[in-house]
This record gives sequence, C-alpha cells and structure tokens, in this order.
Amino acid sequence: MVTAETPPHPSAGACPNCGGDRLTPVRQVRVSKAHVAAELAHCTSCDFLFLADPTWLDVAYEESFYGDTGYVDRNLHASRLLRLLLVIGRLGRFGASEPGWDLGTGLGMLPRLLRDHGFDFHGTDAYAAMELIRPFCGPPGDGPIGCKTAFEVIEHVPCTPDFLRQEVGATPLFVFSTLMRREGEIPGPDWWYYAFGNGQHISFHSRRSFEVAMEQAGMDPSWLVCIDGPVHARALHLIAPSARWRRAFRVAGALVNRGLDGLLLPWLEPLVGLRTRIIPDHTIAMERLRSAAERQPCP
Repeated sequence: MVTAETPPHPSAGACPNCGGDRLTPVRQVRVSKAHVAAELAHCTSCDFLFLADPTWLDVAYEESFYGDTGYVDRNLHASRLLRLLLVIGRLGRFGASEPGWDLGTGLGMLPRLLRDHGFDFHGTDAYAAMELIRPFCGPPGDGPIGCKTAFEVIEHVPCTPDFLRQEVGATPLFVFSTLMRREGEIPGPDWWYYAFGNGQHISFHSRRSFEVAMEQAGMDPSWLVCIDGPVHARALHLIAPSARWRRAFRVAGALVNRGLDGLLLPWLEPLVGLRTRIIPDHTIAMERLRSAAERQPCP
C-alpha cells in the first residue's frame, strides 16, 4: 500500500531519485569487468546523475574490494571523526548514540576500530564476509539504534530515497560519506569516482539531488550537514534532526581535519567512561567458537 510516507517507486524511464521524467542522456559507457553497455543519465529536475538500469551488479560484486585503494585510510579517518563526535554527544548528554550500526561495512574495519575504543558498534554487508567485525556482524539487537553509518555506500545504491526510508528511517544520527558533485556539474568521462571498471558506483549526487532524496524519504533537508574530508571536498555528511548533533559534527570535523583529536581523545574517552572492548570481545568470540564446536555431532 502506498501512503504519503512511502511514495511509489519510480516507474521505468523515470528518475530513480525524484520520479520525474526530465532525463537527459549524457553518454554511453562500458562498466564492470564484463564491459556491459550502460547509459549515464542526468535528471534536470533534481540534478541526479546515475547509471540507468544497472543489470550488471552481480558481476560487479564478484570482487567486492577490487580497486578500493582508500579503504584503510578512509576508515581510520572515519573512526577518529565518529569517536570525537560521539564523545561530544556523551559530554553534552545529547541522547543515546549507541548501539551503532555500520551499513555496508565491508571487512568490518570501522566498527572494529570503534569497538577497540569502547563503542558498541556492529556491522552488516550483503557483499562481504566482514572478517574484522565477527562475531558482531549483524544488527545490534531488537532495541532502538542510536547511530547508523554508511561510508562509501550511497554511490552504490540504485534508489537513494528507498535506502534512506528503509535503512536509515528514524535513526537520530546518520553519518555517511559520498563524494558530492557541485550542483549542475556533470564530470567528464575520466572522473575517477565513476569507477566504471568495477561497475559498482551507479549514483552520483550533488547536494541538491540528495536533499530531494531526503524529501522523498520524508526527511527535512535542513537535517543535512556536509563538510570536507581530509582529501576531498563535500565528502563527509550527517543527517540529524537535532541541531546539537549538527553543530557537534561541524566541530568534530574541523578538529579531526586539523589532527587535534589525537590530543583530545586519549583523555576525553576515559572521562566519559569508555573502555576498550578488545579483550571482552575476544572472550565472546572464543566462547561462540567453543559453543559451535560443542554443537557439532561426533564423527
């Protein structure tokens, strides 16, 4: 059943972001290792740039990490940003920000780094084995989620409004990264972020197109904050109804980009009661392995 809160999915030939029909073909490209023909299209109504009808995704995800040269550095920076942001939230008593859930976690490096510093984070990923976050690779229980993250996920999503509605929903704090274009910009065929060779990047937002996606998902665009990352402009983002979280995100981003978190976190994290989960998590992992072994039938 379609309601005002759940607008209908765009029909064939419509923009997957706004549902409009003012689509302009940009160019034909070849994507994935199978060199599938694809059309890069632009919606002049909402400024969304995308690869239409991505039928090649099964092939694209056969090698989920091929060419992701920024994975380690990105997760190290993201963990520093989130640690400082969540500590600010604890100090200011902004409300529960845990447990946390990293969507599209990949190897699970981000939630593992956060758990190592005391935060209760889990990860999920339909296309990866999540080796680093086992056995915490699943939704963190049935209760409310304080924070969700999705670093380098939005550009993989065919329909951003659906993702925001279904995966983010009413979560009070959503931190994510994707490289946003300038409004109206259509990068040339050699733009590195297209990554046509692996075929996984299919959605290329500007701030304008992303705000339209938020409106389609029933979110207020004023909840969005965009800041520069350490390498790329317009790369780090937050959605939060609370103005305090939005201010804290700007402050945390500025401090981390200047390297000042290294001076603050060693004494702020213990101050708010955070303790590493390295040994407790090791104990849980070993107990689960032992239990699994005991359940196996004797040969």
